[in-house]
This record gives sequence, structure tokens and C-alpha cells, in this order.
Amino acid sequence: MLCRWFLLRRLIMRASFTTLSLYFVVWLLSPPLLANEAASPAPLQLYQASYSATYNGIPIAAERQLLKLEQGYRLETSASNFIGKMRETELLHLDPEGTIRIDGYSSKRSFFGSKRTEQLLIDHQRNKAIYTRKKKKRETDLQPDYLGPISYQLQLRRDLAQSDSPLEYTVISRGKIKRYQFERLGNEVITTELGDINAVKIRRVRDSKERETIFWMAEEYAYLPVKIWQREEDGESYEMLLKSLTLEDQK
Repeated sequence: MLCRWFLLRRLIMRASFTTLSLYFVVWLLSPPLLANEAASPAPLQLYQASYSATYNGIPIAAERQLLKLEQGYRLETSASNFIGKMRETELLHLDPEGTIRIDGYSSKRSFFGSKRTEQLLIDHQRNKAIYTRKKKKRETDLQPDYLGPISYQLQLRRDLAQSDSPLEYTVISRGKIKRYQFERLGNEVITTELGDINAVKIRRVRDSKERETIFWMAEEYAYLPVKIWQREEDGESYEMLLKSLTLEDQK
């Protein structure tokens, strides 16, 4: 820095400046660029979606939304009908590289009078994830690529935009570390209340053939799920179909 100001002083003492010298002075006066200055990661697109759903043929009202907080985001899913209700909430943020980082998760379910609450606390300073349910408590090491029970779907949507990107995720589910893997099954047109939507069909790869989960993700809506279908090992099934959608324009 002293060297730059010394050169500047010598230039100023000269009687005349050439055009090149003037540009050189401007360069000397300009603040140096910092190597660690990086562009902020692109924000996540906020949305609010409602679905018509069924569980073993019983109608359910379901909603999903992504909200912006002062620090980070809140991702919510909820479903309810006359037999009960459930709500999942996950807090997250983007690190300087744009990676999704989980900040916490909670789940509340109430069906036929029976209630269940789960919570996942994230301690970034200790790199620990602490899961609690009633008197049960489970603590596990936290890695940068770990995702939450619903935030993995945000990363799934990002990866679907890259045709060659593997659809594999490490997810903290009920305090345990699990590997979620999906396979692409092509495209299908799904008829919704918003009209016919071209969607990418993907299936979760599972060890059990009796349990199956399929997503239909709409490219025109940044790969938001327009339909979800799941069958459990006992034969029970549920289905969700997009009913309405509000997307916030990215700026």
C-alpha cells in the first residue's frame, strides 16, 4: 500500500500528465478488490401451494409454503380433516456458497385424540443435531450436507434443473441419518385445477418393494411437486394433487 501511495506522489509532482497517467492515478485511488468478496447466493423462490389430498380415500386439505424470515427461511407443510391434523415446520438458511443448511425442525400430529410431537434442534457451534420425542433423545454429529425431513425436497428441486445431477441426499429423519435416493422415470402430463401440467416423474428408491413414493415435479413451476403418491407396506396410501399456487417473482 505504501508503494502505491509513493508512486501516486511522484505522479502528482510532475507538471503534466498523459492520458495513460490519468488512468493510472484512478487505478491507484481505487480501493483494492478483496479476494473474499463474493456475490450473495440467489434467494430461494417463495411460494404458497394448496393441494387436494386423500388418505385411504378420505379427503384431506393440505398446504405447503416457503416463507422468508429476517434470518433465513421457514418451510411448512400441513394437512387436516375431520379426524385430525398435522404440521411440519423446518427452519433453514443458505450459506455463502448457496448450500441449504438446516436450522431446526418440528412436527405436531393429532389424530383421533392421540398427539405426537417431535423436535430437531440444531447446534451449529457444536455441529450437533438433537432429536427429541417425549422422553426419547438422540444426538448425532451434524455435517454440512445434512438436510431435514422436508428441506431435502428443496434441494431435489434444484437438482432436477440439472439433467445429469444425481438425486441423492443425506437426511436427518427422526434423529437418524438416512440416505434418500430417487430415479427419473420420464415425463407425464398431470391434469390439475390449474390445467394440464407437464411434470417430471421421479420415484424414491427403497429396499422394500411394498412401500413406494412417487413425485411429479413441474418444470414450469421450478420443479414444485404437482402430485405426490405414496403406498405404505400395510397397503395404506395417500395422494396429493396441486389445487392452487402462488409464486413470488424472484428479483
